[in-house]
This record gives sequence, C-alpha cells and structure tokens, in this order.
Amino acid sequence: MTAVSFGPVRCDAQIASIDKLANEIWHEYYVPLIGQAQVDYMVAKFQSADAMREQIRSGYEYFTMERDGTLLGYLAVQPQPTEQRLFISKLYLHRSARGAGTGRLAMEFIEGLARERALNLLWLTVNKGNPAVKSYQRLGFRIESAIVMDIGNGFVMDDFRMEKSLL
Repeated sequence: MTAVSFGPVRCDAQIASIDKLANEIWHEYYVPLIGQAQVDYMVAKFQSADAMREQIRSGYEYFTMERDGTLLGYLAVQPQPTEQRLFISKLYLHRSARGAGTGRLAMEFIEGLARERALNLLWLTVNKGNPAVKSYQRLGFRIESAIVMDIGNGFVMDDFRMEKSLL
C-alpha cells in the first residue's frame, strides 16, 4: 500500500473536489449525530466551496489527503502565532480511510506544521457525541471545556474543546 500524501489546496479544482467529498462525508457520518437539517445547514455554511474560499482568504490553510491519486480526506488549520497555537478547524476522512491509521497520519502531519511554526498547542472542537472524541484522546488530546455555540438558523454546536500540548 502506498503512503498517504498531504498537499496544500491552491486552486478552485481542489476546492471543488473537497466540496464534493465534504458533502458525502457529512451526509454519511453526521446525520445520525446531529440530524439531516443541521447537516444540510452546516455543509452549506462551513463546508461549501464558497465557505472554503472565504476561510482561505481569512488565513485558514487547507490540505488534501490522497493515496494513489484518490482523495481520502481533507483538513484545515488556522495558525494563531500570537497565542503560539494551531487551531484544527477540519479533519475529515472518507469512510474507506477510517480505521486504517489515516487519522493518525493526518495528526502527525498537523503536529509537524505546528512545530515548523514554533506553535506549541493544538486545539479543536468536536461534537460531544462523536466517537472521534476517544480517538483524539488516544492521540494525546484532553478535554479542556464543554462549549455550546449558536451557529444560526436555530442550530447549536454542542462540542468539547480539546487541546494537546506539543511541549
């Protein structure tokens, strides 16, 4: 099996591919967690091509995860150098890539990005009911706080804020 490669997102064709993958992942994985209506809303607001372009303009960095030319997933980070931390905004894997170590490789890639930039804290938010909470804990993250955030249209994100120190 060939290695997973990570590459920066630099063009609209990549954004379009991620948009399509995001739609598939979110409807397959998140509907049982948060329901169809909230998934539809969140995909349009946070995972669409327009949302990605706006996030990139505001300082987020997107990366693809591929094996043999097949898009397995994507991630987005926001460096926060003043606080010496890196926000992991997105880390999503196609169902065919889950449970095969791809998430661990993605986290190693993210940690490398943080270390290259002298950022010593990783943080993310994750739905409280998401089985990924346990995966993040196995990777060294700890639950820092519980947060409920109004995201509009009558929806909230009921999440844990998780952190990992790189010191």
